[in-house]
Formats: sequence, C-alpha cells, structure tokens
Amino acid sequence: MAARALCIAACGTAASAADGAADSVETLSIEETVHLTVSSHPVLLQAAIDVGSAELRVKQARSSRAPQVDAGGLTNVGLTGSANLLGLHGLASSPEPQNGAFSVNLFQDLLDFRRTKHESEARRAEVEHFEETLRAEKSRLILQARKAFLEALAAMRQVEAAEPAVAEKALAQRAALARNRSGLASKRDVSEAETDLAQARLRRADAHEKLGRALARLNSGMGREPNREYVLQEPPVEPAAPDPIGVLVSDALEWRPELRALDARIRAAQHWVERAQREKLPRIMGMFSGGWTRFSELTLGRLLFGGFGIQLPLFTGGRIEATIEETRLALEKTKAAREVLVRSIPLEVSEAHAGLSGALEAVRAGEQAYWHASGVERQERVRKKHGLADGLDLARARRALAEAGSARARARYRYKVAEAELEFATGRAVAD
Repeated sequence: MAARALCIAACGTAASAADGAADSVETLSIEETVHLTVSSHPVLLQAAIDVGSAELRVKQARSSRAPQVDAGGLTNVGLTGSANLLGLHGLASSPEPQNGAFSVNLFQDLLDFRRTKHESEARRAEVEHFEETLRAEKSRLILQARKAFLEALAAMRQVEAAEPAVAEKALAQRAALARNRSGLASKRDVSEAETDLAQARLRRADAHEKLGRALARLNSGMGREPNREYVLQEPPVEPAAPDPIGVLVSDALEWRPELRALDARIRAAQHWVERAQREKLPRIMGMFSGGWTRFSELTLGRLLFGGFGIQLPLFTGGRIEATIEETRLALEKTKAAREVLVRSIPLEVSEAHAGLSGALEAVRAGEQAYWHASGVERQERVRKKHGLADGLDLARARRALAEAGSARARARYRYKVAEAELEFATGRAVAD
C-alpha cells in the first residue's frame, strides 16, 4: 500500500471513469496540502498585519528619543495674541510678531525618567506576542490541513470498501431469486437478500456523501472550489512508540506558541506598569526656536528663543493612580490566562499521547486482520478454480478483504492524525 496513489472522484462517479480521469487531475500530497493551506490563508494574513502594525508602534515609541522639529508661520491683522488659538509653536506663537512671522522649532525630552524606554520595551514585547500568535495560528492550520487530507483519504477508502459489499449483496440477491424459482428458497430469503442489498447501497451512498464533505473541507482549507478533484498520494506511515509524557510536556511548555505569546504579553504588561508609574515623576524638556518677523528693530533676542522646562504633576485627581492600577490588573489577568494554559497543556499532551498509543495498537491489529483476510481471499480463489467454491464465496472473501483493507488504511490514517495532534499539543509543528 506504501507509495500507492489514491484517486478521489466526485460523489456518484463510477470507478472506471475515475481511473480514466486520474491522469487529468492534480496530484496532491499531504505536504503540498499543508503548504497550500498556510501559504495564503487569510487568518495568517491578518496575523502578519498585526505583527507589522506592532513593529510600527515600536518605531513610534522610539521616536520620542529623537528631537522633534517643526516649522510654523503666521500672517495676521489685529490682535497678535489671538493667534495662539492656531496652536503654533515657537516664535510664530509669540504675542510680539506684527503682521507676519515664521520659525523653525526644535523640541527634545532631556530627562523623562525612562518613560520612553519602558514604552519601547512594551511595544517590542507586543511584537513578540503577535509573532507567536502568528505561529500559533499556523500550527492550528497545519493540524487542520493534515486532518482534512487524511479524512479525505479515509472517506475514499470507505467508498472503495462499499463497492465489493454491494457487488456481493447483489450476487447474493440474484442467487436467492434463482433458488426461489427452483423451490430451494422461500420469499423470505429473497426479501432478506434484497434488504441486505438495499442496506449495502445505502452504506455506499453514505460513503460517497462523506467523501464529498471531506473533499469540500479539504478544498476550503486550501481556498479552492469545493468540487475540485485530486489524486491523493499515500503519506508515509512509520509507526513508532511516542516519547515519554514527561519529555513531551516539557517540550510543550517550551515550544507552545500560545504560551510564548502570553509570556510576551506579560513582559509588555510589566513594562506598561513601569511606564504608568513614571508619570508620577517630573519631565525635563528643552526647546529652541528661531525665525523671522516684521519687527521694527531686529535683534537676536527677538528672533531666537531657547529654554528649559520642567513638568511635575502635583495633583491629578487620582488619574495616575487609576492608570497604574488598571495596568496592574491587566498584568494579573494575563498571568491568570497563562496559568490556565499551563494547567491545560499537560492534559492536552496526555490525551494526544494516549491517542497516538491507541492508534499504534490499531495499526498493528489492522495489519493482522488485513493479512488474514488476504489469505482467506487467496484460498477462495484457489477453491473456485478447482470447483470447490462458487462465485458467492469468492465475492464474500473479496468483500471481507476490501473491508479489512479499508480498516487497515483508516487505522494508519488515524495514527497520522494522532501524530499531528501530538505535534500540535507539544508545539513541535512550528518549533524553531
């Protein structure tokens, strides 16, 4: 079964038609499915935009360390002091200029008691938070893509197993009719055979429906039209016992991007608390302004201005204290969210570990059942060749072999799903 290509056909398409169209449809592997899903998914695009916006906020915060330079100009008639309503700075805002003035102004925070530093560090931590959130979304999409691919393969296997079952029940129904005409079977036997045939056809219809739904989910994840067909390649399956739970939990606590995102949010909140506390301290600023105005007597004292200022909050009505307490509460809330995740991670890892262990046993049992059914089918072919069995016996053996093959394949796909779930739970899917 390894390296065998499986053809996924639309619901209701005959197997022969699917074989004929296999060369005209796209071949798709599980790795390509993952790549197509994460390469242009809008969720990841949104997360990437959040990262870019956070990086721009870092630049905005750091810009406070650099001098701020602007220019202003004024043309007026009448009371010059009224021009302050325009919000101009420097020489142009002086009540002295007459009829017109312009100036270039420079502002600089000389001592802000590390306000800018803590704000910049908080914004940098927010960038890390959004980067880890992007990784978390990518990890979730990788898991969804793998599961969608494997579900489509499992649904295809069910369709394959349903066809021999219908063929066997149809042959049994015809045999019952023949025996009834010969007086060797009752109408009840015929009715039971027809009921079995109807149920087999119903199971085949259900299998086709599941296949259609699985294909729709697969295409939706990749952003394609829902009825698109593929040749799905068998993924390599190498069953192996998982690592000890202790090792897996340790990896999860280190690599889970959701946890790392919360750690970054905690660092950002801590810096915001420090930033809020700095508002109680003074701020020392410097300013220079120089330009030209229509004075009757032009001197440097009239055309240049330089000064230092200090701003110290004495009473704010509790505003600063409330801001500090609000940022502290945000920090405690983030820490509580982290604790919730830390408590849930061991459970997720344990459940994924148990699922992988159970899937490993199912793979082994499926292999044994398949080879047993394969041996029975070979025996029935030999018996029929020598006239010791009829066509119905061989049809039953082929139906049992198809069902065993489907069960074996689904066990292998279940193992791959469990493997993907464990990688997601430990964060290994997007580990550095």
